[in-house]
Parts: sequence; C-alpha cells; structure tokens
Amino acid sequence: MTTNENQELQEDEVIALVSIFGEEVFQIDDASSEPYPAYVFKLSLENNINTVIEQDRNLNIKSTKELTLRFYFPPEYPSSDPPRFEIKSLYCGTLKIDQNIKDDIEKNFKQLFIPGEVVIFSWIEWLQDYIINKLKNYEIEVVTKTSKIQSEHQKSEKESTTNVINTEEQLDEKIECPQIVHGDQFEHKKSIFVAHLAPVYNIQQVQLVRSTLLLDKKIAKATHNIMAYRIVQKNEENDIILQDNDDDGETAAGSRLLHLLQLVDAKNVIVIVSRWFGGIKLGPERFKDIQNCARNLLEECGYITANNEQKSSSGKNKKKR
Repeated sequence: MTTNENQELQEDEVIALVSIFGEEVFQIDDASSEPYPAYVFKLSLENNINTVIEQDRNLNIKSTKELTLRFYFPPEYPSSDPPRFEIKSLYCGTLKIDQNIKDDIEKNFKQLFIPGEVVIFSWIEWLQDYIINKLKNYEIEVVTKTSKIQSEHQKSEKESTTNVINTEEQLDEKIECPQIVHGDQFEHKKSIFVAHLAPVYNIQQVQLVRSTLLLDKKIAKATHNIMAYRIVQKNEENDIILQDNDDDGETAAGSRLLHLLQLVDAKNVIVIVSRWFGGIKLGPERFKDIQNCARNLLEECGYITANNEQKSSSGKNKKKR
C-alpha cells in the first residue's frame, strides 16, 4: 500500500469520525508539533452510565465523566503501523487514569489493530465500554468504602472514652465527615494552589476526609493533591504520634508539608493542598507556595499559636549554632 493510499484512507476515516461524533468531539489538533496529522477526541460518558448509585447526600459523585485523547496518524497507517495515541486526561470523573489503566488500554489497542484496516472507531468503541465498567466499579467501591469508614468510625467513637465526643446526644447522631475548611485561592504563574484542612483523631477520619474531598470534581481534577497529617493519641506513659504524607506525584512535597506540621506542632489535623498546573514550571518555588497556603490556613484555624512559633524558632536557632 502506497503513502498516497494510506493518506486517502486516513482522510476518509477522519470524515467518517467527524460525521459520527461531530466536529466538537473529533477535531484536528492545529497546535500539534508532530510531523503528521494529529486529532483530539473527547470521549464523554455522561449519558452512557445508566446505573444510579443510591448515596448519602455527602457522597454525591458529580465529576464530569470525560476522557480526552490525542491521535496521531503516521504515514504508514493503516498499511503497517497503528495510529499513535496519547491520553491527556488525568481523571475521568473521580477515576484517576493511572499507569495500570494506560497499560490495559495500550495492550487492547494493539490487539485490535489489523494492518491494512482503519481502527480508530473500533478503539473508541472498546475504550468506551472499558472506561464505563471501570467507572461503575470505582464509584461503587468509593461509596462502599466511604460508607464502611463512616460505620467503623461511628462504632469506634461510641466505644471510645476520648474527649472527641462528650455528650450522649452527640453519640446518638450519625457520624459524618469532619468539617473541612478551604483556604483562599493562591495563583502563581497561572498555577493555582488551595489548601484544605480538617480535624482528625484517627486513620478512619483521614481516609474519610480524602475520599470526601476527591468527590468534588474540581479537586479531583487537580494536578496534585498533596497530603500530610498528624494525630496525637494520649497514653499513660508517652503520647503516640501517628503521622504520614502523600506527594500525589509532586515529589517531596508531602514530606515537606508534614515537616511544616511538625515544626508548628500542629496536632490532630490533616492538611491537603491542591495544585492545578498552569503550564509554566515553577521549580523549587512550588514548595514555598504549597507551604504558604498550608501555613496560612493552619494559622487561620488556630493550629499555629504563639507558643508553637516560639518552639519552632527555638529549634531553628539551635540548628544554626
């Protein structure tokens, strides 16, 4: 098959795809730097998922279920080479498109390609069914897991003698996610940073806060959601400190955020900083932005006191000596 024949088949395929999906869904990528034609395709699943999951009002899953792909047509397609593709979405709804999902898609796309035959429509049909099933299973898993956490939390709180809940009336109430406070939005070179904070007294609450935040479609689509928490549990001899962090792809950001909590001696709190990348790399400055957002919210909510600041400053002075 000659290059011209390949090109004709590609052009015919594009015309067919545009007529099926519409120009807004399947369109040429004018900004592409590739030496051959590239197209952007937006796979929307909003009207394809028929299962309705009965949920508590705090567990509504409303994130946009859309997946954006870019297809490239090399000169040898379809005679010998398959199209090349790139998944541009980090999330589809609240489902994160991780490496395992990408590997599954690549494996099945390769299996579907038959030399000499155009394949984009078959790829899209398969991908739609695959992502729908992934979304259904994931959303059911989120609801089940969150409900289980709430149930376990309610049970542990009723049995606990801590001062988290002090009255019988509160014990009889339904235990919900701790109140989450959101900080002011901060912008730096088009990147957006927002800190979120909640009081936590056990690991179940940590998981519940994270799950609840990710049900917000804007937060779920953040490039990174950096997390750190510190929980202090009283003991007859010594206090036990439970602490951990998560970079969520922003290497070293989680440990730096946890270090901030340690410096100001913040107790029984989880802090999550969401970052939406604006296209301009910030370098080390991004860590300062994350720290400042978290620190401002901690101070606003009373987790940083004058006494804490003195301890922090004293520690720094000792290191300098």
